[in-house]
Amino acid sequence: SHGRAATNQVAAAAFSSVVSPLPSLDAILARVALLRAFNRRARIALPWLSLKPTQEGSAMFGGVYGHGTSVERAGRSVNERLLDSWVQIPSIGSKIRALRGIFFSSVKREFIRNVTDATTTPTPLSHDEYELPREIRTVRLNRLKARRVMTGDDKGAKKKHSVFAQLQNETKNWSGAALRRGFVAKGHGGQKRAFKVKLIGEGVNDYSGPYREAFTDSLAEVLKVSGEAGSLGVLDPSPNCSAQVGENRGLFMFSLNGVDLSKMYKRTTSLSPEESDLFESFSSLIFTRNETSREVEEALVFLGRITGTAFRHGIPLDLPLPLESVWKAIVEEPSTFSHRLEELDVMASRYDGEKGPHPLILWQQRMLNAFCEGLSNVLPFEILSILSGEELRDAICGNPEVDVDLLKQVVEYEGYEETDEVVQFFWETLREFSNDDRKAFLQFVWARNRLPMKESDFEAPFKLQKDTAKDSGEQALPSASTCFFSLSLPQYKSKDQLKEKLLFAINNVTTMETDFQTNSAEIAEGYRF
Repeated sequence: SHGRAATNQVAAAAFSSVVSPLPSLDAILARVALLRAFNRRARIALPWLSLKPTQEGSAMFGGVYGHGTSVERAGRSVNERLLDSWVQIPSIGSKIRALRGIFFSSVKREFIRNVTDATTTPTPLSHDEYELPREIRTVRLNRLKARRVMTGDDKGAKKKHSVFAQLQNETKNWSGAALRRGFVAKGHGGQKRAFKVKLIGEGVNDYSGPYREAFTDSLAEVLKVSGEAGSLGVLDPSPNCSAQVGENRGLFMFSLNGVDLSKMYKRTTSLSPEESDLFESFSSLIFTRNETSREVEEALVFLGRITGTAFRHGIPLDLPLPLESVWKAIVEEPSTFSHRLEELDVMASRYDGEKGPHPLILWQQRMLNAFCEGLSNVLPFEILSILSGEELRDAICGNPEVDVDLLKQVVEYEGYEETDEVVQFFWETLREFSNDDRKAFLQFVWARNRLPMKESDFEAPFKLQKDTAKDSGEQALPSASTCFFSLSLPQYKSKDQLKEKLLFAINNVTTMETDFQTNSAEIAEGYRF
Protein backbone atom coordinates (compact mmCIF):
# COMPACT_ATOMS: atom_id res chain seq x y z
CA SER A 1 0.00 0.00 0.00
CA HIS A 2 2.92 2.32 0.74
CA GLY A 3 4.32 1.69 -2.77
CA ARG A 4 0.92 2.41 -4.32
CA ALA A 5 0.67 5.70 -2.41
CA ALA A 6 4.12 6.72 -3.62
CA THR A 7 3.12 5.90 -7.19
CA ASN A 8 -0.02 8.02 -6.86
CA GLN A 9 2.06 10.94 -5.55
CA VAL A 10 4.42 10.71 -8.52
CA ALA A 11 1.47 10.55 -10.94
CA ALA A 12 -0.17 13.55 -9.24
CA ALA A 13 3.06 15.54 -9.49
CA ALA A 14 3.36 14.69 -13.17
CA PHE A 15 -0.21 15.72 -13.95
CA SER A 16 0.19 18.95 -11.98
CA SER A 17 2.99 19.99 -14.36
CA VAL A 18 0.64 19.81 -17.36
CA VAL A 19 -0.09 23.35 -18.51
CA SER A 20 -3.28 22.60 -20.47
CA PRO A 21 -6.19 21.39 -18.35
CA LEU A 22 -7.03 17.73 -18.74
CA PRO A 23 -10.41 16.78 -20.25
CA SER A 24 -13.14 15.78 -17.84
CA LEU A 25 -13.57 12.14 -16.91
CA ASP A 26 -16.72 11.95 -19.01
CA ALA A 27 -14.84 13.31 -22.02
CA ILE A 28 -12.04 10.76 -21.56
CA LEU A 29 -14.52 7.88 -21.25
CA ALA A 30 -16.34 9.10 -24.37
CA ARG A 31 -13.08 9.13 -26.34
CA VAL A 32 -12.20 5.64 -25.14
CA ALA A 33 -15.65 4.41 -26.15
CA LEU A 34 -15.21 6.01 -29.58
CA LEU A 35 -11.82 4.33 -30.05
CA ARG A 36 -13.23 0.97 -29.04
CA ALA A 37 -16.15 1.32 -31.44
CA PHE A 38 -13.78 2.39 -34.23
CA ASN A 39 -11.48 -0.60 -33.64
CA ARG A 40 -14.38 -3.07 -33.58
CA ARG A 41 -15.25 -1.90 -37.09
CA ALA A 42 -11.62 -1.70 -38.18
CA ARG A 43 -11.14 -5.36 -37.26
CA ILE A 44 -13.74 -6.24 -39.91
CA ALA A 45 -12.85 -3.59 -42.49
CA LEU A 46 -9.03 -3.80 -42.66
CA PRO A 47 -8.84 -6.94 -44.85
CA TRP A 48 -10.90 -5.10 -47.49
CA LEU A 49 -8.81 -1.93 -47.56
CA SER A 50 -5.60 -1.21 -49.48
CA LEU A 51 -2.67 -0.02 -47.40
CA LYS A 52 -0.76 1.10 -50.49
CA PRO A 53 -1.14 4.83 -51.28
CA THR A 54 -2.52 5.55 -54.74
CA GLN A 55 0.56 7.34 -55.99
CA GLU A 56 3.21 4.96 -54.66
CA GLY A 57 3.57 3.21 -58.02
CA SER A 58 2.87 6.21 -60.24
CA ALA A 59 5.36 8.73 -61.61
CA MET A 60 2.42 10.87 -62.74
CA PHE A 61 1.11 11.24 -59.17
CA GLY A 62 4.45 11.75 -57.53
CA GLY A 63 5.50 8.18 -56.84
CA VAL A 64 8.82 8.44 -55.07
CA TYR A 65 9.18 12.20 -55.38
CA GLY A 66 7.86 12.20 -58.95
CA HIS A 67 10.24 9.51 -60.19
CA GLY A 68 7.93 6.52 -59.81
CA THR A 69 8.61 3.60 -57.54
CA SER A 70 12.26 2.57 -57.36
CA VAL A 71 14.41 0.12 -55.46
CA GLU A 72 14.96 2.97 -53.02
CA ARG A 73 11.37 2.50 -51.85
CA ALA A 74 12.52 -0.65 -50.09
CA GLY A 75 14.99 1.49 -48.19
CA ARG A 76 12.15 3.75 -47.09
CA SER A 77 14.06 6.99 -47.64
CA VAL A 78 11.66 9.87 -47.08
CA ASN A 79 12.80 13.32 -48.15
CA GLU A 80 10.07 15.67 -46.92
CA ARG A 81 11.37 18.60 -48.97
CA LEU A 82 10.82 16.63 -52.17
CA LEU A 83 7.53 15.20 -50.96
CA ASP A 84 6.20 18.71 -50.41
CA SER A 85 6.91 19.53 -54.05
CA TRP A 86 4.26 17.08 -55.23
CA VAL A 87 0.52 16.90 -54.75
CA GLN A 88 -0.29 14.14 -52.29
CA ILE A 89 -3.31 12.33 -53.71
CA PRO A 90 -5.77 11.49 -50.90
CA SER A 91 -6.24 7.75 -50.44
CA ILE A 92 -7.37 5.28 -47.80
CA GLY A 93 -3.88 3.78 -47.67
CA SER A 94 -2.19 7.08 -46.86
CA LYS A 95 -4.83 7.88 -44.23
CA ILE A 96 -4.37 4.52 -42.52
CA ARG A 97 -0.59 5.00 -42.41
CA ALA A 98 -0.97 8.50 -41.00
CA LEU A 99 -3.44 7.36 -38.34
CA ARG A 100 -1.82 4.02 -37.45
CA GLY A 101 -1.63 5.15 -33.83
CA ILE A 102 -5.39 5.01 -33.23
CA PHE A 103 -5.61 1.33 -34.18
CA PHE A 104 -5.25 -0.96 -31.18
CA SER A 105 -2.11 -3.09 -31.29
CA SER A 106 -4.22 -6.23 -30.85
CA VAL A 107 -6.28 -5.34 -33.95
CA LYS A 108 -3.15 -4.74 -36.03
CA ARG A 109 -1.46 -7.93 -34.86
CA GLU A 110 -4.58 -9.98 -35.60
CA PHE A 111 -4.86 -8.45 -39.08
CA ILE A 112 -1.22 -9.17 -39.93
CA ARG A 113 -1.45 -12.71 -38.53
CA ASN A 114 -4.59 -13.41 -40.59
CA VAL A 115 -3.02 -12.11 -43.80
CA THR A 116 0.15 -14.06 -43.07
CA ASP A 117 -1.86 -17.25 -42.55
CA ALA A 118 -3.83 -16.59 -45.75
CA THR A 119 -0.59 -16.35 -47.76
CA THR A 120 0.79 -19.63 -46.39
CA THR A 121 1.79 -22.12 -49.09
CA PRO A 122 -0.58 -25.12 -48.88
CA THR A 123 1.08 -28.40 -47.87
CA PRO A 124 -0.73 -31.73 -48.41
CA LEU A 125 -0.96 -34.13 -45.50
CA SER A 126 1.23 -37.22 -45.33
CA HIS A 127 -0.33 -40.69 -45.30
CA ASP A 128 1.08 -41.07 -41.79
CA GLU A 129 -0.08 -38.17 -39.63
CA TYR A 130 3.09 -38.42 -37.54
CA GLU A 131 5.37 -38.08 -40.58
CA LEU A 132 6.29 -34.94 -42.50
CA PRO A 133 5.13 -34.76 -46.13
CA ARG A 134 7.72 -34.85 -48.90
CA GLU A 135 7.11 -31.15 -49.63
CA ILE A 136 8.84 -30.41 -46.29
CA ARG A 137 12.43 -30.79 -47.38
CA THR A 138 15.32 -31.75 -45.10
CA VAL A 139 18.13 -29.33 -44.28
CA ARG A 140 21.38 -30.90 -43.08
CA LEU A 141 23.32 -28.86 -40.52
CA ASN A 142 26.69 -29.76 -39.03
CA ARG A 143 26.73 -27.84 -35.74
CA LEU A 144 29.78 -29.71 -34.47
CA LYS A 145 31.86 -28.33 -37.33
CA ALA A 146 30.26 -24.89 -37.00
CA ARG A 147 31.19 -24.62 -33.32
CA ARG A 148 34.82 -25.47 -34.05
CA VAL A 149 35.24 -22.87 -36.78
CA MET A 150 33.40 -20.18 -34.79
CA THR A 151 35.97 -20.49 -31.99
CA GLY A 152 38.86 -20.02 -34.45
CA ASP A 153 40.26 -17.01 -36.31
CA ASP A 154 39.68 -18.15 -39.90
CA LYS A 155 37.01 -15.75 -41.18
CA GLY A 156 36.73 -17.61 -44.48
CA ALA A 157 35.99 -20.88 -42.68
CA LYS A 158 33.36 -19.14 -40.55
CA LYS A 159 31.60 -17.80 -43.65
CA LYS A 160 31.61 -21.30 -45.13
CA HIS A 161 30.90 -23.65 -42.21
CA SER A 162 28.83 -21.62 -39.72
CA VAL A 163 25.22 -22.72 -39.18
CA PHE A 164 24.12 -19.46 -40.84
CA ALA A 165 26.22 -20.23 -43.94
CA GLN A 166 25.13 -23.87 -44.06
CA LEU A 167 21.47 -22.90 -43.82
CA GLN A 168 21.97 -20.26 -46.51
CA ASN A 169 23.65 -22.77 -48.82
CA GLU A 170 21.00 -25.46 -48.21
CA THR A 171 18.13 -23.09 -49.07
CA LYS A 172 19.78 -20.87 -51.71
CA ASN A 173 17.72 -22.30 -54.56
CA TRP A 174 14.43 -22.26 -52.67
CA SER A 175 11.67 -19.90 -53.68
CA GLY A 176 9.86 -17.72 -51.17
CA ALA A 177 6.87 -20.08 -51.48
CA ALA A 178 8.91 -22.91 -49.94
CA LEU A 179 9.64 -20.79 -46.86
CA ARG A 180 6.01 -19.67 -46.62
CA ARG A 181 4.91 -23.17 -45.69
CA GLY A 182 3.53 -23.55 -42.18
CA PHE A 183 3.05 -27.27 -41.70
CA VAL A 184 2.25 -28.59 -38.21
CA ALA A 185 2.88 -32.30 -37.68
CA LYS A 186 1.17 -34.31 -34.97
CA GLY A 187 3.35 -34.73 -31.91
CA HIS A 188 5.55 -31.72 -32.77
CA GLY A 189 4.22 -29.42 -30.06
CA GLY A 190 2.20 -27.25 -32.46
CA GLN A 191 5.35 -25.83 -34.08
CA LYS A 192 4.84 -24.56 -37.63
CA ARG A 193 7.68 -25.33 -40.00
CA ALA A 194 8.91 -24.86 -43.56
CA PHE A 195 11.59 -27.57 -43.50
CA LYS A 196 13.00 -30.40 -41.40
CA VAL A 197 16.42 -30.15 -39.73
CA LYS A 198 18.93 -33.01 -39.63
CA LEU A 199 21.68 -32.32 -37.08
CA ILE A 200 24.66 -34.33 -38.31
CA GLY A 201 26.33 -36.51 -35.68
CA GLU A 202 23.97 -35.56 -32.83
CA GLY A 203 21.42 -38.38 -32.95
CA VAL A 204 18.42 -36.05 -32.58
CA ASN A 205 14.98 -36.33 -34.18
CA ASP A 206 13.43 -33.05 -35.27
CA TYR A 207 10.19 -32.83 -33.31
CA SER A 208 10.55 -29.01 -33.41
CA GLY A 209 13.56 -28.39 -31.13
CA PRO A 210 16.21 -28.68 -33.87
CA TYR A 211 14.04 -26.52 -36.15
CA ARG A 212 14.06 -23.66 -33.63
CA GLU A 213 17.75 -24.23 -32.93
CA ALA A 214 18.55 -23.57 -36.61
CA PHE A 215 17.23 -20.01 -36.25
CA THR A 216 18.65 -19.21 -32.82
CA ASP A 217 22.08 -20.68 -33.63
CA SER A 218 22.23 -18.70 -36.89
CA LEU A 219 21.40 -15.42 -35.13
CA ALA A 220 23.86 -16.15 -32.30
CA GLU A 221 26.62 -16.55 -34.89
CA VAL A 222 25.61 -13.38 -36.72
CA LEU A 223 25.85 -11.43 -33.43
CA LYS A 224 29.19 -12.96 -32.41
CA VAL A 225 31.84 -10.22 -32.37
CA SER A 226 35.45 -10.60 -33.48
CA GLY A 227 37.45 -7.49 -32.60
CA GLU A 228 35.12 -4.58 -33.39
CA ALA A 229 33.23 -6.30 -36.21
CA GLY A 230 30.84 -9.19 -36.60
CA SER A 231 32.40 -12.61 -37.13
CA LEU A 232 30.38 -13.37 -40.28
CA GLY A 233 30.34 -9.92 -41.89
CA VAL A 234 26.53 -9.70 -41.69
CA LEU A 235 25.97 -7.44 -38.68
CA ASP A 236 28.50 -5.30 -36.78
CA PRO A 237 28.18 -3.76 -33.33
CA SER A 238 27.29 -0.09 -33.73
CA PRO A 239 29.97 2.50 -32.82
CA ASN A 240 27.92 3.28 -29.69
CA CYS A 241 27.97 -0.41 -28.78
CA SER A 242 31.71 -0.80 -29.38
CA ALA A 243 32.63 2.34 -27.44
CA GLN A 244 29.86 1.88 -24.82
CA VAL A 245 28.66 5.47 -25.19
CA GLY A 246 25.26 7.03 -25.79
CA GLU A 247 21.85 5.65 -24.90
CA ASN A 248 21.81 2.75 -27.36
CA ARG A 249 24.76 0.56 -26.42
CA GLY A 250 23.46 -2.88 -27.34
CA LEU A 251 22.54 -2.32 -30.98
CA PHE A 252 23.99 -3.89 -34.12
CA MET A 253 23.98 -2.44 -37.61
CA PHE A 254 24.39 -3.82 -41.12
CA SER A 255 28.01 -4.83 -41.57
CA LEU A 256 30.56 -2.59 -43.28
CA ASN A 257 32.66 -5.72 -43.99
CA GLY A 258 35.82 -3.61 -44.02
CA VAL A 259 34.47 -1.05 -46.52
CA ASP A 260 35.95 2.45 -46.45
CA LEU A 261 32.83 4.61 -46.66
CA SER A 262 34.78 7.76 -47.51
CA LYS A 263 35.70 6.16 -50.84
CA MET A 264 32.26 4.71 -51.49
CA TYR A 265 30.37 8.01 -51.31
CA LYS A 266 32.00 10.77 -53.33
CA ARG A 267 29.94 13.91 -53.61
CA THR A 268 30.67 17.04 -55.57
CA THR A 269 30.16 20.35 -53.79
CA SER A 270 28.78 22.19 -56.84
CA LEU A 271 25.21 20.93 -56.59
CA SER A 272 22.07 23.03 -56.68
CA PRO A 273 19.56 22.63 -53.82
CA GLU A 274 17.33 20.48 -56.05
CA GLU A 275 20.28 18.27 -57.07
CA SER A 276 21.30 17.94 -53.40
CA ASP A 277 17.82 16.72 -52.52
CA LEU A 278 17.95 14.12 -55.28
CA PHE A 279 21.42 13.02 -54.17
CA GLU A 280 20.23 12.54 -50.59
CA SER A 281 17.17 10.59 -51.67
CA PHE A 282 18.84 8.25 -54.13
CA SER A 283 22.47 8.20 -52.96
CA SER A 284 22.25 4.62 -51.74
CA LEU A 285 21.63 3.54 -55.34
CA ILE A 286 24.62 5.29 -56.86
CA PHE A 287 27.48 4.36 -54.57
CA THR A 288 30.30 2.27 -55.99
CA ARG A 289 29.51 -1.43 -55.74
CA ASN A 290 32.14 -4.13 -55.42
CA GLU A 291 32.43 -7.75 -54.35
CA THR A 292 32.60 -6.77 -50.69
CA SER A 293 29.31 -4.86 -50.73
CA ARG A 294 27.66 -7.57 -52.83
CA GLU A 295 28.66 -10.19 -50.26
CA VAL A 296 26.98 -8.21 -47.47
CA GLU A 297 23.84 -7.69 -49.53
CA GLU A 298 23.50 -11.40 -50.31
CA ALA A 299 23.90 -12.27 -46.63
CA LEU A 300 21.32 -9.64 -45.64
CA VAL A 301 18.81 -10.94 -48.18
CA PHE A 302 19.11 -14.34 -46.51
CA LEU A 303 18.90 -12.76 -43.04
CA GLY A 304 15.64 -11.15 -44.16
CA ARG A 305 14.34 -14.50 -45.41
CA ILE A 306 14.99 -16.36 -42.16
CA THR A 307 13.66 -13.40 -40.14
CA GLY A 308 10.40 -13.54 -42.08
CA THR A 309 10.23 -17.32 -41.77
CA ALA A 310 10.79 -17.18 -38.01
CA PHE A 311 8.04 -14.55 -37.68
CA ARG A 312 5.63 -16.74 -39.63
CA HIS A 313 6.33 -19.67 -37.33
CA GLY A 314 6.20 -17.83 -34.02
CA ILE A 315 9.91 -17.91 -33.23
CA PRO A 316 11.07 -14.58 -31.71
CA LEU A 317 14.62 -13.68 -32.77
CA ASP A 318 17.35 -11.89 -30.85
CA LEU A 319 17.88 -9.24 -33.54
CA PRO A 320 18.94 -5.95 -31.89
CA LEU A 321 18.74 -3.67 -34.94
CA PRO A 322 18.28 0.11 -34.54
CA LEU A 323 14.76 1.46 -34.23
CA GLU A 324 15.23 4.65 -36.27
CA SER A 325 17.16 3.37 -39.29
CA VAL A 326 15.61 -0.12 -39.57
CA TRP A 327 12.26 -0.75 -37.90
CA LYS A 328 10.84 2.75 -38.41
CA ALA A 329 12.25 2.86 -41.92
CA ILE A 330 10.57 -0.43 -42.86
CA VAL A 331 7.12 0.83 -41.82
CA GLU A 332 7.82 4.33 -43.22
CA GLU A 333 7.42 6.04 -39.88
CA PRO A 334 8.91 9.56 -39.90
CA SER A 335 12.53 9.80 -38.81
CA THR A 336 15.46 12.10 -39.51
CA PHE A 337 19.03 11.48 -40.59
CA SER A 338 20.28 13.05 -37.36
CA HIS A 339 18.17 10.73 -35.18
CA ARG A 340 19.32 7.72 -37.20
CA LEU A 341 22.96 8.71 -36.82
CA GLU A 342 22.72 9.51 -33.11
CA GLU A 343 21.24 6.07 -32.44
CA LEU A 344 24.24 4.41 -34.10
CA ASP A 345 27.13 6.81 -33.47
CA VAL A 346 26.55 9.62 -31.00
CA MET A 347 30.03 11.03 -31.57
CA ALA A 348 29.50 11.31 -35.34
CA SER A 349 26.06 12.87 -34.82
CA ARG A 350 27.82 16.23 -34.59
CA TYR A 351 28.60 15.86 -38.29
CA ASP A 352 27.99 19.08 -40.26
CA GLY A 353 24.48 18.65 -41.68
CA GLU A 354 25.19 21.03 -44.58
CA LYS A 355 27.45 18.40 -46.10
CA GLY A 356 24.56 15.97 -46.43
CA PRO A 357 23.73 12.70 -44.67
CA HIS A 358 26.59 10.84 -43.03
CA PRO A 359 28.02 8.02 -45.23
CA LEU A 360 27.26 5.51 -42.45
CA ILE A 361 23.52 6.26 -42.74
CA LEU A 362 23.62 6.03 -46.53
CA TRP A 363 25.32 2.62 -46.28
CA GLN A 364 22.74 1.41 -43.75
CA GLN A 365 19.98 2.66 -46.03
CA ARG A 366 21.38 0.74 -48.98
CA MET A 367 21.83 -2.45 -46.96
CA LEU A 368 18.28 -2.11 -45.64
CA ASN A 369 17.09 -2.57 -49.22
CA ALA A 370 18.67 -6.03 -49.26
CA PHE A 371 17.24 -6.97 -45.85
CA CYS A 372 13.76 -5.84 -46.98
CA GLU A 373 14.08 -7.82 -50.20
CA GLY A 374 14.59 -11.01 -48.19
CA LEU A 375 11.81 -10.11 -45.77
CA SER A 376 9.36 -9.51 -48.61
CA ASN A 377 10.12 -12.98 -50.04
CA VAL A 378 8.33 -14.48 -47.05
CA LEU A 379 6.00 -11.86 -45.56
CA PRO A 380 3.22 -9.71 -47.08
CA PHE A 381 5.52 -6.71 -46.80
CA GLU A 382 3.11 -3.97 -47.88
CA ILE A 383 0.84 -4.43 -44.84
CA LEU A 384 3.62 -3.92 -42.28
CA SER A 385 3.16 -0.16 -42.62
CA ILE A 386 0.10 -0.32 -40.37
CA LEU A 387 2.48 -0.99 -37.46
CA SER A 388 4.75 1.47 -35.71
CA GLY A 389 8.47 0.80 -35.63
CA GLU A 390 8.27 -0.37 -32.01
CA GLU A 391 5.38 -2.72 -32.79
CA LEU A 392 7.20 -4.30 -35.73
CA ARG A 393 10.36 -4.75 -33.64
CA ASP A 394 8.40 -6.36 -30.80
CA ALA A 395 6.46 -8.62 -33.19
CA ILE A 396 9.65 -9.98 -34.75
CA CYS A 397 11.98 -9.95 -31.75
CA GLY A 398 9.64 -10.66 -28.85
CA ASN A 399 10.48 -9.46 -25.35
CA PRO A 400 14.22 -8.88 -24.76
CA GLU A 401 13.62 -9.31 -21.04
CA VAL A 402 12.71 -12.84 -19.94
CA ASP A 403 9.58 -12.36 -17.85
CA VAL A 404 9.51 -15.03 -15.12
CA ASP A 405 5.91 -14.16 -14.20
CA LEU A 406 4.80 -14.73 -17.81
CA LEU A 407 6.60 -18.08 -17.87
CA LYS A 408 4.93 -19.05 -14.58
CA GLN A 409 1.51 -18.35 -16.12
CA VAL A 410 1.99 -21.09 -18.74
CA VAL A 411 3.64 -23.78 -16.58
CA GLU A 412 2.26 -27.28 -16.11
CA TYR A 413 3.62 -29.54 -13.36
CA GLU A 414 4.16 -33.29 -13.77
CA GLY A 415 5.13 -35.14 -10.60
CA TYR A 416 5.42 -31.90 -8.63
CA GLU A 417 2.94 -29.52 -7.04
CA GLU A 418 3.24 -25.76 -7.11
CA THR A 419 3.67 -25.76 -3.32
CA ASP A 420 6.59 -28.25 -3.31
CA GLU A 421 9.80 -26.87 -1.84
CA VAL A 422 11.97 -27.68 -4.87
CA VAL A 423 9.45 -25.89 -7.14
CA GLN A 424 9.72 -22.80 -4.94
CA PHE A 425 13.51 -23.09 -5.11
CA PHE A 426 13.28 -23.22 -8.92
CA TRP A 427 11.20 -20.05 -9.34
CA GLU A 428 13.27 -18.13 -6.77
CA THR A 429 16.46 -19.18 -8.58
CA LEU A 430 15.07 -18.10 -11.95
CA ARG A 431 14.20 -14.67 -10.55
CA GLU A 432 17.72 -14.29 -9.15
CA PHE A 433 19.31 -15.07 -12.53
CA SER A 434 20.57 -12.25 -14.70
CA ASN A 435 18.66 -11.73 -17.94
CA ASP A 436 21.50 -13.38 -19.88
CA ASP A 437 21.24 -16.46 -17.65
CA ARG A 438 17.48 -16.54 -18.17
CA LYS A 439 17.98 -16.38 -21.94
CA ALA A 440 20.46 -19.26 -21.65
CA PHE A 441 17.86 -21.18 -19.65
CA LEU A 442 15.24 -20.61 -22.37
CA GLN A 443 17.72 -21.79 -25.00
CA PHE A 444 18.33 -24.91 -22.89
CA VAL A 445 14.65 -25.85 -22.48
CA TRP A 446 13.02 -24.42 -25.62
CA ALA A 447 15.76 -23.84 -28.26
CA ARG A 448 14.96 -20.11 -28.36
CA ASN A 449 16.15 -17.27 -26.18
CA ARG A 450 13.15 -14.94 -26.15
CA LEU A 451 9.63 -15.31 -24.84
CA PRO A 452 6.54 -14.23 -26.77
CA MET A 453 5.00 -10.92 -25.75
CA LYS A 454 1.88 -12.40 -24.12
CA GLU A 455 0.42 -15.66 -22.80
CA SER A 456 -1.81 -16.33 -25.83
CA ASP A 457 1.25 -16.40 -28.13
CA PHE A 458 2.63 -19.60 -26.54
CA GLU A 459 2.09 -22.64 -28.77
CA ALA A 460 2.60 -25.05 -25.86
CA PRO A 461 2.87 -24.88 -22.06
CA PHE A 462 6.15 -25.02 -20.17
CA LYS A 463 6.34 -28.41 -18.47
CA LEU A 464 8.22 -28.76 -15.18
CA GLN A 465 8.64 -32.49 -14.58
CA LYS A 466 9.96 -34.53 -11.69
CA ASP A 467 13.04 -36.51 -12.69
CA THR A 468 12.05 -40.09 -11.83
CA ALA A 469 15.15 -41.85 -13.19
CA LYS A 470 16.71 -44.38 -10.82
CA ASP A 471 20.09 -42.63 -10.87
CA SER A 472 18.49 -39.23 -10.29
CA GLY A 473 20.16 -38.30 -7.05
CA GLU A 474 21.19 -34.92 -5.75
CA GLN A 475 24.28 -34.98 -7.97
CA ALA A 476 22.24 -35.39 -11.17
CA LEU A 477 21.86 -32.47 -13.56
CA PRO A 478 18.55 -31.09 -14.81
CA SER A 479 17.68 -32.26 -18.33
CA ALA A 480 15.46 -30.73 -20.98
CA SER A 481 13.49 -31.63 -24.08
CA THR A 482 13.52 -28.61 -26.37
CA CYS A 483 10.95 -30.15 -28.72
CA PHE A 484 8.34 -30.24 -25.97
CA PHE A 485 9.43 -27.22 -23.86
CA SER A 486 10.00 -29.33 -20.75
CA LEU A 487 12.51 -29.45 -17.88
CA SER A 488 13.15 -32.57 -15.82
CA LEU A 489 14.23 -31.43 -12.38
CA PRO A 490 15.70 -33.72 -9.68
CA GLN A 491 14.41 -33.18 -6.16
CA TYR A 492 17.25 -31.08 -4.75
CA LYS A 493 17.40 -30.44 -1.01
CA SER A 494 18.54 -26.79 -1.16
CA LYS A 495 18.20 -23.75 -3.40
CA ASP A 496 21.98 -23.33 -3.63
CA GLN A 497 22.36 -26.85 -4.95
CA LEU A 498 19.59 -26.35 -7.51
CA LYS A 499 21.11 -23.07 -8.67
CA GLU A 500 24.57 -24.61 -9.04
CA LYS A 501 23.32 -27.60 -11.05
CA LEU A 502 21.00 -25.54 -13.24
CA LEU A 503 23.66 -22.98 -14.09
CA PHE A 504 26.13 -25.72 -14.94
CA ALA A 505 23.59 -27.41 -17.22
CA ILE A 506 22.52 -24.31 -19.16
CA ASN A 507 26.09 -23.09 -19.66
CA ASN A 508 27.81 -26.38 -20.50
CA VAL A 509 25.33 -28.63 -22.28
CA THR A 510 25.83 -27.71 -25.95
CA THR A 511 24.07 -30.61 -27.69
CA MET A 512 20.51 -31.85 -27.50
CA GLU A 513 19.37 -34.93 -25.64
CA THR A 514 20.04 -37.93 -27.88
CA ASP A 515 17.01 -39.69 -29.38
CA PHE A 516 18.92 -42.48 -31.12
CA GLN A 517 22.43 -43.86 -31.52
CA THR A 518 24.15 -42.47 -34.60
CA ASN A 519 26.36 -44.65 -36.75
CA SER A 520 30.12 -44.19 -36.91
CA ALA A 521 30.02 -42.72 -40.43
CA GLU A 522 27.70 -39.89 -39.37
CA ILE A 523 29.73 -39.20 -36.24
CA ALA A 524 32.87 -38.98 -38.39
CA GLU A 525 31.10 -36.59 -40.78
CA GLY A 526 30.17 -34.36 -37.85
CA TYR A 527 33.78 -33.94 -36.81
CA ARG A 528 35.38 -33.88 -40.28
CA PHE A 529 36.33 -30.65 -42.08
